[in-house]
Amino acid sequence: MTLTGRPSILFVCRDNSGLSLMAEAIAIAAEAPVRAFSAAGTETAPVDIAAVECLHHARIPADGLSSKPVELFGLSGAPRIDFVVAMVDEAHHALARLTWHQVARIERWTFDDISRLADVNQRRLAYRRLLPRLKAAVRAVVDRAALPAAA
Repeated sequence: MTLTGRPSILFVCRDNSGLSLMAEAIAIAAEAPVRAFSAAGTETAPVDIAAVECLHHARIPADGLSSKPVELFGLSGAPRIDFVVAMVDEAHHALARLTWHQVARIERWTFDDISRLADVNQRRLAYRRLLPRLKAAVRAVVDRAALPAAA
């Protein structure tokens, strides 16, 4: 059981600059019965302005989003993570090297790593096209994580 009584979900992508931050923001904005966090599976990168713009355009608050390493959630005093979503293949491979990942349920998604696109306009368009699918996926994982078995 988590300290708040609500299960925690950690969304992990390669660099925590776009997709995982968007998933975190979507879950938080939905006032879901879970706590949502995000992290980088490999190395952190600056928050992608195209992802933030996409969230703002969809009226999803993006305040306070920041890129952080997944190792942060293995430290003493970090929130307990009940459910981990590896959003891209690289994130799934990165989770295997962490010792604490064995205590959490892990789900593997296969979204395109949009932050790798060099052109900001291509990223803007890709995030906007992806948003409905991402919202549906987040809603579904929140529902699964909120079940008693996840607590």
